[in-house]
Amino acid sequence: MTFEYHSQSKLVFGAGALSNLEALLRERRATSVLLVYSGDYVFDLGIRDHIVETVRSIGATLIENGDVVPNPRIELVRGLVAQAREHQVDVVLAVGGASAFDTAKAVGVGVPYAGDVWDLFDGTAEPTETLTVGVVSTIPGSGSEVSDCAVLQQGQDKRALENRILIPSFAIVDPEYSRTAPYRYQAAAVADLAVGFLEPYFTAKPHIEAADRLLEGGFKAALAAGRRFARDPQDSAVRAELHWLSATMFNHCWLATGSENDWTTHRVEHELGGEFDVIHGEGICAILPSIIRHVAERRPERYAQLAVRVFGADPYDLTPREAANVLADELEDFFKTLRLPVSLRQIGVPREAIGHIADQLTHAGETTVGNYSPLSRQDVVAVLERAY
Repeated sequence: MTFEYHSQSKLVFGAGALSNLEALLRERRATSVLLVYSGDYVFDLGIRDHIVETVRSIGATLIENGDVVPNPRIELVRGLVAQAREHQVDVVLAVGGASAFDTAKAVGVGVPYAGDVWDLFDGTAEPTETLTVGVVSTIPGSGSEVSDCAVLQQGQDKRALENRILIPSFAIVDPEYSRTAPYRYQAAAVADLAVGFLEPYFTAKPHIEAADRLLEGGFKAALAAGRRFARDPQDSAVRAELHWLSATMFNHCWLATGSENDWTTHRVEHELGGEFDVIHGEGICAILPSIIRHVAERRPERYAQLAVRVFGADPYDLTPREAANVLADELEDFFKTLRLPVSLRQIGVPREAIGHIADQLTHAGETTVGNYSPLSRQDVVAVLERAY
């Protein structure tokens, strides 16, 4: 384990956390702030009014845009980049969840880049600098408030940019704000949160026991909090736990140091989201159990270990493949407890699209998907058929 860890992000967590915004903006010498968000909740919760007053109190100018959508689009980002340049924005402030944060991160790296911001997402160029980006979280789950990742869509092409330069300079998390989040979106985010502990767990490299135990503990905590949330979405203590788990989960720089993350499920889901505008967490629920059942036929070991340690599967009575299927069954039950879809049919993906999705993911069979047990085009088709 040879590594260097550094995080430039400040997390302000708890009731009244937004009161720290003025100090955070002053520390960063903000003179022109671009605010991005979506939804009336920004007004209903008083967040927008507080931001307007804070920006005014420090003598800065405010430009705002409330057009963020799920699966954020490049067209909005391009417009915001131009607007930010025109107004000499030095701080981008996002309110909401992953879609708002991804939009802000993309604008942050897009403004100082001389070319088209999409170049940074399709691999043509690497980001080298960013404007200051701050976020105010109103829904837990994605971990985007502290992550080095942004996901953006051009047409049906959905790409993820991962670079530590994208980590927000500060994140404000008041669990009270998530009380207005619609149940469907919050439940989908909870599912994504739980699965976020698994992508680095399913590693092809020799595992690190300490990392395994940390990820297992986080996964168990996410399952417990998710079930409590399903019983009472208004439970403020549960929402606080979910917000903290969200910030903890994506910080796998230290939860899973040294591992090669899998991300098979997220890569397949991104294709579904790009093609059919699927809610990310719902897409995850529809395909993950099938991925586990398929891969378990040839490489069940990591799945089996998780089933034994988290769900109590008996390693003496069950073969590794049988234990792996216990994991798939338990996850499917958890998603059902959250009242989320568990098949492609339920999220509106047509069966006749399966071949096309497989072609897109594997470049017509030229490449594979994921790291733990890479999926060929034939594998992708088999997984999606199983998920239907």
